[in-house]
This record gives sequence, C-alpha cells and structure tokens, in this order.
Amino acid sequence: MTVIAIGALGGSGTRAIAQVLIEAGIYMGDDLNGPNDNLIFTRLFKNPSWYENTSKEEINKRLDAFKDYMERDRLSLNSAAVLIKASITNPTFRQNKKLAKNILYKIFSASKERNIWGWKEPNTQIFIDEISEYFPNLKYIHIVRHGLDMAFSKNTQQLRNWGHRYNIHLSGKETDDEIACKQLEYWVRSTQDVVTKGKKIGDRFLIINHSTFCLQPMKEIDKLIQFLGVEVKKDKLNELYQLPKKPTTLGRYKNYDLKMFDERQISYVEKRGFDL
Repeated sequence: MTVIAIGALGGSGTRAIAQVLIEAGIYMGDDLNGPNDNLIFTRLFKNPSWYENTSKEEINKRLDAFKDYMERDRLSLNSAAVLIKASITNPTFRQNKKLAKNILYKIFSASKERNIWGWKEPNTQIFIDEISEYFPNLKYIHIVRHGLDMAFSKNTQQLRNWGHRYNIHLSGKETDDEIACKQLEYWVRSTQDVVTKGKKIGDRFLIINHSTFCLQPMKEIDKLIQFLGVEVKKDKLNELYQLPKKPTTLGRYKNYDLKMFDERQISYVEKRGFDL
C-alpha cells in the first residue's frame, strides 16, 4: 500500500499537482475544495492551538480516524466521534455542512481497502514527522514556489497560524514591506525545516519547484509519476501534461524593490533553484 501526502505554503500553486494525481487515478478524498485541499485533513489538523498543546497519542488518534476515512472508506463510531470533535473545536475552519452526511454514510458503508491513496493540504508540511512515522509507506511531496513571489502574496494565513514556530509574529501594525519580509522569512525557515525533515524520509521525499513544474510540465510530471511508482497510459500522460498553467503571478516580485530583504534570504531563494 502507498500513501501520498502533498504539502506546501498556502498559495503555492498545489491545485494542479493534486489534479495530476486525481487524473492519474489516485484517490485524493471526497471532500475537496476548489484548490483540491482535503478538508477532512483540514478539520482534523489545521488547529495551531490544539497542536501546540496536544500529545502524540492524540495526534495518532486523529490519524487513525483519517486513515479510516480515506483508506477504508468507513468510520467506526470512535473515529466518527474523533472527527466530529475535531471539527467543532477547530477555530480555523467552520465549513462543516457536508461533514454530517459523509460521516453517516461512512458509518454504515462497507469497508474498502485502497492500495494507493493520498491527499493534498498545505498544512501537511507541519506534520511531516508525525505522518511519516505513522505511515511507514508514506511518499511525501513538497511544493516550493519562488520565495520572492510568496513574499508578496496576500495569503498570509500559514504565517499567522504557524509563524510562532519559527519565532515570527505579526502584530497587525506592520507595513506592507514588513509583512513581505516576514513572509519571506517564514518561507525560508519553513522550507529549511521541511528539507531537514525530508532527509529522514530519504527517497520517499520529493521537492517540486513550482516554476519548473509550470514551465516544463512534461519533465516534471514524468518525474512525479516515476516517484509515485504508478503506471499511466501514454494517452493519459499527454492529458496530464496539459494541466499545469503558468500563473499570472509568476515573477510578480519583479514589480517590487527587493532592497528590503537581506542577503541571507535572497541567497536561500537562489539555493533552492529559483532565478532572480
């Protein structure tokens, strides 16, 4: 059995990569939003205050429920209770209208055994150690978008939720330049953290450069399919090559004065393979 997880910073352009997996026949969940985020994972784990005060045992209980939902397509009463509690106590996510129907269905449905499945949710990057220990057959894919483009993104949610992990805080009084600097610093430190954790996983860890993925889709999708170890027919591969699109925000950093950033930050952007 193979379990696939995709993580990134929010706004990193992960939708197309998840769509590639879906079109390749990999089950990515039945409760997805427009960007293809798995909202069951969101409900269970996108909760910074819970994460900072929880135990390994509690995290594993939630992973048990997530595994039941995704792999078996069936929920025990205990797993259903874990999911419901996580959902109603999660202050960062309140969209639970579809959940009750899904839970009822999965309590009474016949169990399945999926040999390959996965999910995409940016906040997965916070849980690499936990999920790689829980799923020994995990393959983790991390999407890295150009750090300077991310610095000027309006999506600051992960910085607000998780910046304290790297001693980066927002007071609400920052100028646009100060926010950009903190966004880039979060990109640097979180990416360094992911790379360090990825070394523990070894060849089950893959970083995808978002710029390269958009500009050279054939090369990058072939690499992705090989990493996953799935078979895709040539006709379907040709369809997959059409999915990545160059975003209009690619290279938006060129419209800004970069003197606000320090050399260490700029150097790390280059180290990660991005042109300036």
